[in-house]
Amino acid sequence: MIHRRNMPSPYLFFPDAGADPKDVLTHQVVFRENKIRSTYIARTLIAARFRSMEYLIPISDTVWKKLTKCRSVTAIRLLEAEVTQRYWSAFYFRLGLNGEVVRRDREHPVNKALNAASYFVSGILLRWVLFHKLSPEHGYLHEQTAYPSLVFDLIEPYRYLFEQAVLGAHPSGGLTEGDWLTGKTISYLKETLEEPVYVPATRQTVRKKNLLHGCVMALRAYLIGDMSRLVIPVEGKKQGGRPLKVSFKMPGGLKE
Repeated sequence: MIHRRNMPSPYLFFPDAGADPKDVLTHQVVFRENKIRSTYIARTLIAARFRSMEYLIPISDTVWKKLTKCRSVTAIRLLEAEVTQRYWSAFYFRLGLNGEVVRRDREHPVNKALNAASYFVSGILLRWVLFHKLSPEHGYLHEQTAYPSLVFDLIEPYRYLFEQAVLGAHPSGGLTEGDWLTGKTISYLKETLEEPVYVPATRQTVRKKNLLHGCVMALRAYLIGDMSRLVIPVEGKKQGGRPLKVSFKMPGGLKE
């Protein structure tokens, strides 16, 4: 596979036409047409997204109850928009900016850096989606098929990686004409992706970049019936008690 960030699609070279013995592609489309399953996948992804926001804003019990009661993708997206509006206000405030003004300005250096970092992470996810023979265009939370909607689904739990990279790269004294925020953000993000983290779901220590692969593996395991639940691998702390039963292990585990 040959892929660069400035290429809309990768070049793929296969030794054989091949096929996934589990036919994951059929399962992906069938689950997408099933309202209950597609809503469950979307709700699970947004729940992980909300948890990743808690470093910046509190997520109230009321929000969690509303999310639990959502029975359609539309309802989930409406709730997500409500919470995200608070998040972006806090995000831009942390940078000393007026969020309502800056968010609408596509040419603002912060938004350019966010977009560039998003493309960087989505490129990694796209490779793993294709590697595991899923369709990038058939998502659950993002339903249109005119763009890689599944990639934008799976990026939700990990948006904090590049959002925090912007916060880390942004100069404390504010931007000046000579600042190159996008380049600094990408450099910061690359370093972040190499950091080791513990993943309670699989009881592994891996680099943060492996979480992106793990998310695709988790979805595949759920689609083909290896797991009855969609378990999103996220960083956390070691916990006692009975471990979750997951059918996958992320490659690249580190020795502790």
